[in-house]
Amino acid sequence: MTETPTEQPPIKSGTPVSFWVTLARAVLASALGLAILFYPDKTRPLLVNFIGMFWLVGGIMNLRWGITGERARRPSVAAGLIGVLAGLLVLGRFLISNLVHETAVVLLLGAVIVLTGLVHVFEGFMVGADYQRQRSWLSTLLGLLEILLGVAVLVWRQNFGPVFYGVVTVWAFLGAVVLLREALVKRRRR
Repeated sequence: MTETPTEQPPIKSGTPVSFWVTLARAVLASALGLAILFYPDKTRPLLVNFIGMFWLVGGIMNLRWGITGERARRPSVAAGLIGVLAGLLVLGRFLISNLVHETAVVLLLGAVIVLTGLVHVFEGFMVGADYQRQRSWLSTLLGLLEILLGVAVLVWRQNFGPVFYGVVTVWAFLGAVVLLREALVKRRRR
C-alpha cells in the first residue's frame, strides 16, 4: 500500500499588516538613502539608530514569516534571530558599553551584519506563486551588499569614511527596491 502525500493548503501570503509593514520599511530605506545623499552631515548621527530599528523590525517580521510558514522556515527564522540580535545590539550599544568594550561591540556587530548577508545570499527568501521558495537575485545582491557593509564595519571600526557611507547608501536603495517588490507581491496575493 503506497502512501499518497497530503497536500497542504497554500498559505495566504498577503495580509494587510504584512503589506503595510513591508511598504513602510521600503519607504524608510528610501528615506535613509536620500538623507545620506542630500544631508550627510545631519544623517550620520542617526544612521546607526535607523539601521538598528530596520534590522529589529525586519528580524521580527522574518521570525513571524518563518513561524507561520509564509517563507522558508529555517532561513527566515535564522535571519530573524540574526536581525533581532543585530537590531538590539545596535540600539542597546550605549547600555552595554559599560559592560563590554566598544571594540568588541563593533566587531560583534560587523560579524552579525556579515551573517545576515550570508543568509540572504545562500538561502533566498522569495516565495513564488506556487508557494515554493525561489532564489531572488535582488535578495542575493542585497546580501552581498550586507556582507560588504559588515566587512566595512570590521575594517573601519573606528573611523567610518566615504566608502562605508557609499555602501550604506546603495544598501538602503537596494533594500528599498527589494522591500517594495515584496510589498507589491503581498498586495497582489491578498
